[in-house]
Amino acid sequence: MKYELRFWAEVMEPREIAESALPLLKEFEAGVAVAVYPVSLTKKNANAFRKLLDAGIELTYWPLMEKEQGYFPGERNVDEYAAMVRHLVEWAEKNEVAPGRIAVDLEPPIQQLSSVLAAQGGVALLRGAISAARENLDRGRYYRAKAILDELNYWVRERGIKTLAAVMPWVALELEGEHELIQDMSDTPAADIDWDVLSPMLYVTMLAGMPGASLKTRDANWLIYDSCLKLRAKYGERAGVSLGLTGTGVLENEPVFQSPGELMIGLEAALAAGVRDVSIYSLEGLMNRAEPRGWFAAIHDAEPRLPERSEKIARSLSVVRHVYPTIARVVDWYRRPP
Repeated sequence: MKYELRFWAEVMEPREIAESALPLLKEFEAGVAVAVYPVSLTKKNANAFRKLLDAGIELTYWPLMEKEQGYFPGERNVDEYAAMVRHLVEWAEKNEVAPGRIAVDLEPPIQQLSSVLAAQGGVALLRGAISAARENLDRGRYYRAKAILDELNYWVRERGIKTLAAVMPWVALELEGEHELIQDMSDTPAADIDWDVLSPMLYVTMLAGMPGASLKTRDANWLIYDSCLKLRAKYGERAGVSLGLTGTGVLENEPVFQSPGELMIGLEAALAAGVRDVSIYSLEGLMNRAEPRGWFAAIHDAEPRLPERSEKIARSLSVVRHVYPTIARVVDWYRRPP
């Protein structure tokens, strides 16, 4: 089946991608979203990006900040992030390596995310998440950050570059409706911004494999199908998905798939839900395998297929979708800009 496919590349250097991964990306018609840091704007990297573009690879820049600044864009560092993206785009245009897309990775600050995920056991995880949510809630800061991201998105798209917003799973559930409380609680404004693609990070290995996780692999795969189905119904072709993990990332201890077959269930589920924009984390996770071509081939040849139904997820989502709007209406103060 024909669908738009790209791979997140967080630790592979652009030169390494252009030298070792380019043949497979080209053979299997896949794009790449390359992590770009403040130190990445060099002539060497410009040459590597040009090589990818000349080969016809769909190139996405994935701007990330220094860890001390939070790494991901959010309410606290949005000014610095917006300035970085503008500088990146201007540098790319000057060097004739403008990307087809900018990926905005909306996750909580890296220090906060690491602390919450490091909790051992469900109770500790929940306690950490509640503490982080309290710390993040700030109506004025939220709407200010949202306005800056909206303006940045408009600026990028005006230059002929598309945008992709990667969002957390719980934010994806909120984006099905009209509320923004969860986004404020996670420091990640995404609603009402005209992104070209919304890509929830529905990582089966993270959802089912972290310490204290109450979800099984079957539950996580059904969540992919259900969430993609709802987002597709609301956003149409703007609905995408990010799947994984095939390799560890910035947290360095994430659980990963051991075989292509494990990944395929969620990919087939997303396609069955009508999603046609898929980003897979990560390129380096595949290139470090003994036979990366087998992974590429399986992913490229994926067809829509319903996953095994999870009654636990179906019931839980039904409850959440009925109860959450009521809670959101009660907690009314966050719904309007100050």
